[in-house]
Amino acid sequence: MTDWSKSLEDFHARLWLDLSNAVTPPARRIVLSTIGRSGGPEARMAVLRAADRGRAEAAIHTDSHSTKIAELHADPRATLHSWNDTLQLQLRLRGVMRIATGDDAAHLWPQVPDGSRSSYGVTPAPGTAIASSDAYSRAPDPGRFAVLTLRIEEIDAVHLSGDYHRRAVFCRRNGWAGAWLAP
Repeated sequence: MTDWSKSLEDFHARLWLDLSNAVTPPARRIVLSTIGRSGGPEARMAVLRAADRGRAEAAIHTDSHSTKIAELHADPRATLHSWNDTLQLQLRLRGVMRIATGDDAAHLWPQVPDGSRSSYGVTPAPGTAIASSDAYSRAPDPGRFAVLTLRIEEIDAVHLSGDYHRRAVFCRRNGWAGAWLAP
């Protein structure tokens, strides 16, 4: 059993350390879940770009013409899911997503690696039907760059440790005090 999962305070501190470390490869791939246009859940891989404990926020980047943007405009509720295989730690971050584009996102464009920039400017737009697997083009377009920032309202954390598992929930509305849950 790991010491950090014995107290709510240590568990909360450890999960934020994990999120902060996850913004560097290889642990930064997470799952973004939204409410789809048909009302059902939609989930896709994303890359965690920032995690801020003080503000209780997590950010990802996307193409502003992607389907997830329309879904979030219709309903900004979202969940980010991460799994740290080394720690055996699952995190579900629930909250409301803010979308920044244009001038509101432009200050982050210089931080996007050159090799990643072409992901923001796929033609036709992501999710559009195409005639063959390579019937699209990619060209960097800073006007299509979007930053999605989740204002985290709740964190559900599960630590799987041998035969003994621990689960806790931490909510913004109660000052992140936390409560143990049955795993």
